[in-house]
Amino acid sequence: MEDVQTLIEKIKTDLQDGRSEDEIFQSIYSLIGKGPETDANTVELLAAIPHIKIANILHRILRISNDKRVRKVIKRSLYRLKSKGIVVEEVPPEKEAAVLRPLRTEAPKGYGGGFDFLGQRFLVLAIPHAGRGWTVMQGVVSDTQGIIDFSGEEMTRRGFRGFFEEVREKSPFPLVEMEPSYVGFLFYKAHQLTLEKKRTVSQGYLRLKGEIEGIKKDYERPLIYTLLEADAVTEDDRMLQRGGELLQGDVISSWKIEEDEIQPYAEEVWEAEESKIVLNQTQKEARFQGIYQKALSELFTNERRLLYQQRLEEMAYIFFKLGKQEEARISLAVAIDLQKQVNPIQPNPFLFHLVVKSIFAFLKEAYEKKVKEPSLIVKP
Repeated sequence: MEDVQTLIEKIKTDLQDGRSEDEIFQSIYSLIGKGPETDANTVELLAAIPHIKIANILHRILRISNDKRVRKVIKRSLYRLKSKGIVVEEVPPEKEAAVLRPLRTEAPKGYGGGFDFLGQRFLVLAIPHAGRGWTVMQGVVSDTQGIIDFSGEEMTRRGFRGFFEEVREKSPFPLVEMEPSYVGFLFYKAHQLTLEKKRTVSQGYLRLKGEIEGIKKDYERPLIYTLLEADAVTEDDRMLQRGGELLQGDVISSWKIEEDEIQPYAEEVWEAEESKIVLNQTQKEARFQGIYQKALSELFTNERRLLYQQRLEEMAYIFFKLGKQEEARISLAVAIDLQKQVNPIQPNPFLFHLVVKSIFAFLKEAYEKKVKEPSLIVKP
């Protein structure tokens, strides 16, 4: 009975949060079929929640229950809901018990990958439909441009399994499980950004817009805040100071500032290194520090800091789901610190390392490119 009561409280919360009827039904389904008494108690408690989704769920339970007592309780509960003003579907007349139960609808599935240095990520959303397989949607979304690529198709359950295994093997970034409603929300946000940027709208998205917007919920904060307490992360100063370590790991080791943006600062570093003025190492380091601080101040405007804050909040969730809890805390600490203005004297450790890494990556690539260029001098 305690399990039933706990579940009822969860369902009330799910209804307030706008979870889909299918998601709520899957929660209830775990208790249905454990015995007539448990089923009847569950139904009685459900009937105390005046909501159209509860009425629909009771109808679904009615269709799969063969116990006369439970069916009687369901009908009485539907009548109670109807008396409270809930629009209730009429109960069909009793027929001979069916030999086969209706197909059980599985829960939707959502998956997401991490960001690349351009702010793009890969998402997968799969929505099951009883008796006709899955609608499987995949796409690349950008936090600066919107939907970059999108497609969707109908698949069997087995087909979806094979598709997902192949995607996971080929993806350059690890994919983790996410709330399907959150993946729907991310697709929806990307579509809205596409419209804002006046870019060509994905016809694939428009075709499946109803599926996506039917499952998505509105989220005020990224998912990581359901897993980690912000206060606990920010109270430990070591988390923020270790921000540069994130760029050494394999998950976001490819992050860098784009070439056309970092080039002027890289050239200044090169000029300082090759300066004809005789400078000792301490003087050179001081000049380098000045260049790094200038890059931080000029590149990381308020808008750009917000962009990196959101990226790192999302990456904190990816880290957490990959079992990298320490990296998740560091990522979230860095993200929260990015709400503050850039301080050139005490810069955000992650941004500082990103600038330095990007400058020297540019110089290395420029040097390698120069070495590979054929010499114009013809040897005798």
